[in-house]
Amino acid sequence: MRNTEGYSAISVINHWITALLVVAMLVLGLMAADAPKEAKGYIMSVHVSLGFFVFWFVLWRVGYRLYQGFPPTQGESRWQRLLAWWVHRLVFWLLLAQVITGPLYIFTENEGINVFGWFTVAIPLESLGFLHGPAETLHVINGLYVLPALLLVHIIGAAHYFATRRSTTPAELD
Repeated sequence: MRNTEGYSAISVINHWITALLVVAMLVLGLMAADAPKEAKGYIMSVHVSLGFFVFWFVLWRVGYRLYQGFPPTQGESRWQRLLAWWVHRLVFWLLLAQVITGPLYIFTENEGINVFGWFTVAIPLESLGFLHGPAETLHVINGLYVLPALLLVHIIGAAHYFATRRSTTPAELD
């Protein structure tokens, strides 16, 4: 189904919930990367626990966006529209990669995801141990470097879009 009108109210809510969750996960991941050993384990346990819920929400968001389709990309010039098109899709697919590689590198070590001490989810994937290193590397590089850079580009693009859209007079919209 191709979306030709714009983002629905559900899409806007999905966007902002995802934004809050992603920022929380990025902050926790960045904090853990620089934390002393005593604090790192606790920060990572919060990151992993919250990640359990982020996993389900991102899967919902991806499924909903694929079902609805993407609205036409906005921008003043062709290069801006092309950049926006790529950034939206890269963020989308990298978020999906994050929620897959996180649990994958835990499960391939025969560990479970302890969700705030409430319950543990374990899928025995130790036979796929050869995926542990690549999954961890991809998760860490995307989470510490690639996603933050793309999100910064997204925020700058959105700010530019809304700043130029608001400065347009009603006569120019006709």
